[in-house]
Amino acid sequence: MSFRAVLKVVLFFLIAFSPVVARSQQVGAIVHGTVADPESAVIPGATVTLTPASGKALVTQSQSDGTYTLRGIAAGTYSMTVTMQGFASFVKLGVKVTAGQNLTLDAKMAIEEEKQEVNVNSQGAQVSVDSDSNASSTVIKGKDLDALSDDPDELSSELTALAGPAAGPNGGQIYVDGFTGGQLPPKSSIREIRINQNPFSAQYDKLGYGRVEVFTKPGTDKFHGNISVQGGDNVFNTSNPFLGASNTQPPYYTTFILGSVSGPINRFASFTVGGSHRTIQDNNIVNPSGFYAASADATTPCPPGVATISSCSYFSSYPEAARAVSHPQTRSDVAPRVDFALGEKNTLTVRYQYYVNGQNNNGIGNTNLPTAGYNTEATENTVQISDTQILSPRVINETRFEYQRDYSTQDPLSTDPTASVQGIFTSGGSSLGTQQSTSTHLEFQNYSSIATTKNFIRFGGRVRTTDESLSSNAGSNGTFTYSFLLDPCTDPNPSIKRPSNCAKGVTTPCDSANAGISSYQCGLPGQYAVTAINKLTVDGRVTDVGLYAEDDWKPKGNLTITYGLRLEAQNVISSAHDFAPRLSFAYGIPRGGGKSPTTVLRGGFGIFYDRFTLANYLTTLQENGFNQITSTVLNPGSVCTPDSPSSCGSPTSNKITTYGLGDGIRSSYTMQEAVGFDQQLGRAATMSVNYLYARGDHQYLSRNFIVANGFDQQFQSGGVYKENQLLINGSARLKKLTLFGFYSLNLADANTSGASFFPTSNTDTKVDYGRASFAHASFAVVGGSWQLPYGFSASPFVIAQSGTPYNLTTGQDPFNTSIYNQRPFFENGDSGRCRLASDFSSTQTGSLTPVPINYCDGPTNFTFNLRASRVFGFGERAGAAANSTQGSGSGRNNGSGGGGQGGGGLRAGGPGGVRGGFGPQGASSGHKYTFTLGAQAFNLFNVVPFGTPTSVLSSPRFGQYTTLAAGPFSSATAVRRITLQASFNF
Repeated sequence: MSFRAVLKVVLFFLIAFSPVVARSQQVGAIVHGTVADPESAVIPGATVTLTPASGKALVTQSQSDGTYTLRGIAAGTYSMTVTMQGFASFVKLGVKVTAGQNLTLDAKMAIEEEKQEVNVNSQGAQVSVDSDSNASSTVIKGKDLDALSDDPDELSSELTALAGPAAGPNGGQIYVDGFTGGQLPPKSSIREIRINQNPFSAQYDKLGYGRVEVFTKPGTDKFHGNISVQGGDNVFNTSNPFLGASNTQPPYYTTFILGSVSGPINRFASFTVGGSHRTIQDNNIVNPSGFYAASADATTPCPPGVATISSCSYFSSYPEAARAVSHPQTRSDVAPRVDFALGEKNTLTVRYQYYVNGQNNNGIGNTNLPTAGYNTEATENTVQISDTQILSPRVINETRFEYQRDYSTQDPLSTDPTASVQGIFTSGGSSLGTQQSTSTHLEFQNYSSIATTKNFIRFGGRVRTTDESLSSNAGSNGTFTYSFLLDPCTDPNPSIKRPSNCAKGVTTPCDSANAGISSYQCGLPGQYAVTAINKLTVDGRVTDVGLYAEDDWKPKGNLTITYGLRLEAQNVISSAHDFAPRLSFAYGIPRGGGKSPTTVLRGGFGIFYDRFTLANYLTTLQENGFNQITSTVLNPGSVCTPDSPSSCGSPTSNKITTYGLGDGIRSSYTMQEAVGFDQQLGRAATMSVNYLYARGDHQYLSRNFIVANGFDQQFQSGGVYKENQLLINGSARLKKLTLFGFYSLNLADANTSGASFFPTSNTDTKVDYGRASFAHASFAVVGGSWQLPYGFSASPFVIAQSGTPYNLTTGQDPFNTSIYNQRPFFENGDSGRCRLASDFSSTQTGSLTPVPINYCDGPTNFTFNLRASRVFGFGERAGAAANSTQGSGSGRNNGSGGGGQGGGGLRAGGPGGVRGGFGPQGASSGHKYTFTLGAQAFNLFNVVPFGTPTSVLSSPRFGQYTTLAAGPFSSATAVRRITLQASFNF
């Protein structure tokens, strides 16, 4: 886009918002109310504190009639705390104040109990017409975090589940302190998690339904800390059902240490440091079929192409004693953060995170034999800097910068050629080869907000750039691909090289008298592919920029209209002027007597773009036909074996595969619209029902064009999807019990499942248009916390989903495309049983109907996770004033674009410090020191979560379950796992 065009866009924003900016010179707001006890008797002398996300708090006391008044309040988001001796502290978070507003906030204080427990919920039970107070969102902090796993990898899976099925094949996105990408911080450093908040905000590029925002803790005005030790052992767990009757499995265990410490540096600065270290001695479960020379006790497949059937027999199961393969892992991270108060109106936050992760024997399991594995190691250094300035009582500006440096290595366990038998096993070395990657990510953001009487204006921009240097010799060891159920004497593929005795009628392991014998056993690979490395290292960079402006306009007290626009651009592909308008509304249905609305109607529309990834761009740089050349020989004959790859064909007869960017490839986008309502249910619960429709255009996919000298594979943007969703969210926040969750009904059709998807037809995309593999018809999540008597607490987390649609393939390549993605045909009519091979045919005889894409459904899965703990308090008792600071500092940095990093406690001695909730067992006991014992069960009811069954028709294991579903439903080792935990808080 030219400079003149950009200037026009900027002028448009200035003109569009100039009327409301002109009205920004309004006087400060007034906040007033009455402090009373449970019987509505007024309480004089109570301390009322109104704390902004950053800056100085305002403090006053209630008068003799219980009333209080705070004047000259700047626009923004605040937390309100009311304390009085003998009463439990009253805390209200997320109080939004607009310029010139006259806001009434009454406080009803409970009588303080002998053992006071303060459990501040970050999400109130009142519905609101504010754009970021939609009841379809979930905000988790404090004790509610206990429902989630402490393990960062499992936590990521659970957060993705909590966000629900985002529209389209690309899913949602996780932000950490407003930044994209990178690793999750240690859970001990997490202050708050927001999910699906303000889904049509123009500030974000990704879809709002499916967005997860994680905010870390600021420093505190007093020293606080937590350390937790957790561990699990195989004696507490149930086994993996694919280990066999002998249940032979070496011992395994997990140890996990995490914690945090926070406190003041001086009267202008505070700090917090969180970290964790995890050691896992786990197992991968190998469960292939195989061809062995003598008996099923062997673990190494015999060489392909033996003379007789008896020399190389097929066995349906792998030896039980060898199925569990060691999979050791280590992970460490540390994340210090420092908050500086550079003045009354300037807050600087600096956060650093170091992460290192090592894993051995990756890539092993299910049908991948132990030799096909590899070892990995990765490190990441992240620096995040945020500076928030209050330019005036109505104008705030926030600048953010992120630097991220990643280094990773991957080393195969074997450099032998890879042998892949469709649906049976993969042996030999890993085709991924040796890899080294170094990447640098830079991100700069600047956001401003202006508050007026009826408008809240936000605008700003973001620039991201990531470069990577990748060294890889993937494919250089060569890959042999075999199928099953082939009879080379009668196969219809004319390029099959038949044994010479076929015409003579002599019975051999490979003639028609023995139909059903594997091409591996016959020594006839379907293809052989090998990559010649001319240039080992390639370098690539992807940069994108996004500008936005939006306005929350409240023409009436019960109506908010939010309108905004994003302008995005990206290099590499055609993406110089991606306009993304956003519009939403929230209307509270009026009630008689001037009462607050209990029903809010909501709706919205937006366009959301997806960026072309750096990983795919590097693929085009590697496989361009010059840097790395992949040669493929189709049906090379029996002389081509893993022992003699040099006999697989001459370079002149090989087909060369290149991968590039298709002509006209552009950024894909989704148009999403939603309508629904938020409903107040009593004083402590809300419910939200929303219907969403999404259409994705120019979705990424790959196409494989057959050319004279080989295959021209291209990334293109010719995909499309349509998706209908019904979302039902609920939240109940009672005195001792908190529950939150959702149910999603999801129906979607598509002709792609992502950039690496190859359609079966390059000329008619309708052939592959059907049920989308990324859509679960039903998906439900429930979590929460329950404060029990005598210091006990329980935190459940439940996930249930219907089966994932999956595709059937024949396991053959009848058209010599080099891609094994052809679907079978129905033997009878237009339907078949997905676990019965006789209902399908690999070849079309007569007028058989082809099987639609993603015809089958995987298994339904369910998991019930539960954490139970008991808190023991000792030392001096903490007063109400100390407890009142728990959980303060949420909000949105005075509305400066959703960052929320500042929190409270930026000044030592101030009222905004964060206390309690530190670490995974941050329960309050009323004492200065607490010791917590607990246990967490994953998949408590031991429901076996099967993975997708074998879907290759040519495999004798077609329709069989061979592995467990991935997280969050299970680990590879056990169906039910139990970990024991102990923590100390001060």
